[in-house]
Amino acid sequence: MTTKRLVFALLGTCLLPAHAADRYTGDAMPRGGGAVLYREIHYVDGARHVVSYQCPDGRPFARKSLVASQDPVRPDMVYEDAREGFRESVHATGAGDRVEIKVKRSGKAEEARTIDVPKGAVIDAGFDPYIRSHWGSLDTGVSVPFLVASRFRFFDVKILGGKVSDGQRQLVMKLDAWYAFAAPTIDVTYGADDHRLLRYDGKGTVRNANGKSSDVSIDFPASGRATGLPSSELDDVLKAPLVGKCTT
Repeated sequence: MTTKRLVFALLGTCLLPAHAADRYTGDAMPRGGGAVLYREIHYVDGARHVVSYQCPDGRPFARKSLVASQDPVRPDMVYEDAREGFRESVHATGAGDRVEIKVKRSGKAEEARTIDVPKGAVIDAGFDPYIRSHWGSLDTGVSVPFLVASRFRFFDVKILGGKVSDGQRQLVMKLDAWYAFAAPTIDVTYGADDHRLLRYDGKGTVRNANGKSSDVSIDFPASGRATGLPSSELDDVLKAPLVGKCTT
């Protein structure tokens, strides 16, 4: 095999094209129904994952940037919301067995702590590649430590497999502890064949006016997906200014 053919063969084994990005979009609405609260636009390019959170009129007010340089289920993460001056970040230190967490809340000094990472832990959107890589072992349920950065700790979360119906597989996430009855569950629906996220029901990333995570339902329809986009789209999202207030 020539060098040129070898290069193309290696590129063909990658999950995503070398210089192309995928995009998927979902509108977040109150879990019980109602008007659109905000829109999530996800851009994924290899190890990079950028999320733009937009007002109903299309202006971005928050942004999340994730880089899975060491492990796709434990990416470094930075999230900022210009409406409330909130910012949090998670960065692996050393060999990846510890993470440095920083949280800045409006009107308060930044808090920073470095904590140990439990074995098999999942961080933020690393949940998605975790589901795909453990797809066949979810039937009986698995328990994983999941980081809640604003609380500076990992919580054991149980993922229950769910049955396949109409080409979809619904998974349930809940705290794996005695106080789980007091915590909300999260339902996620994936395509049974392509393992793509189709719907999310639970506490979202975006906080409401009271500083609490909103309980939302987000559909990610096929019509909101695009592939083969230039990687520069991620850079453009990272450079876009964020507005401090959404107007209706």
